[in-house]
Amino acid sequence: MFDTTFLAGLLDGACPNATLSLVDWEIVLAELRAERLTPFVYAQLRRSPAWRDLPPAVQRALSEDFQTHSLRTFEMETELAGVLAALHADGVPVLLLKGAALGRSVYGSPAERPKSDVDLLIPAGDQARACQALVQRGYQAQRLLLLARWQTRYRSQQRLVRPASAERWFVVELHWSLFELPYYIDLIPMSEIWQTATATADLPGALLPDPATLLLHSCAHLALHHSQDMRLLWLLDVDRLLRQDSLDWDAVLARAARWHLRLALRHVVQQTQARLGTPLSAAVQAALDTLAPAPVEQAMWGLGDDRPGRRWRRVRASWAAMSGRQRWRYAGWLGVSMLVAYPETLLVSRR
Repeated sequence: MFDTTFLAGLLDGACPNATLSLVDWEIVLAELRAERLTPFVYAQLRRSPAWRDLPPAVQRALSEDFQTHSLRTFEMETELAGVLAALHADGVPVLLLKGAALGRSVYGSPAERPKSDVDLLIPAGDQARACQALVQRGYQAQRLLLLARWQTRYRSQQRLVRPASAERWFVVELHWSLFELPYYIDLIPMSEIWQTATATADLPGALLPDPATLLLHSCAHLALHHSQDMRLLWLLDVDRLLRQDSLDWDAVLARAARWHLRLALRHVVQQTQARLGTPLSAAVQAALDTLAPAPVEQAMWGLGDDRPGRRWRRVRASWAAMSGRQRWRYAGWLGVSMLVAYPETLLVSRR
């Protein structure tokens, strides 16, 4: 585990401990690679005077790692441009999410923010059309193969893959809601996210969420789906967002209240500050300390974590949070999803 001061220094482009031996640096580099932080650390150090003080072997290792990530990023960005062109040709609006959005909005370049797949937000009504456009590009859908119109009611995403080489795959996740939890699919108005989005400078036809949405999505993604494994790369995303001058804290706090994400926001921001030394103003800290989460937020915490019994925890918590009419619709969807689960597994396995 990194010392907080040492890690914060590296992430700020400083080398706070000049007495490290090459053996110590090997340990540091191994941890940075495990956390997928080497591209960002390289870029930060390369832009700072601290680069000259690094041992030549460490400079070479960081440079080689960055070149490897840059090649992979170039390949993925080229494919992303092709995917967006295919969706645009079919008239499907697209908003970038997660790494695809963060790499070009809060990092120096997409190469500084590694990603293993591409997450795109589309309107719910365009799910079938978007999927077909990617199938024509050579992708294979991994879910929602049967009765897709029914399943999209309480699902939020569709995974598609196509070969990139003999060993690797391109993976695209099409989303029409921010979280794969029925409670939030019903609660969060997607129209607000689309209305506050802005155009990207380098990808025609693609939109970016505003900084407030990006911050809430990053925090809630960890709280709802990775509460047991808040990796440093994901916390670094939050750190970079918190440092943006364009971040509107009034909008962040108002949406966190409306979308029932106050607990996620407060906890993840505080975790980021504790582990990465993120500077926060006294006013922001006071606002976070006084957030009063709704009881349902605690019930939703970690509900999407990949742990045994996840499905039934999700069903119980979602059922308890719903109104009478919602429960009947949800029960119908559960029946449909169980009906198609096994046949869809067979269809995917035979491809």
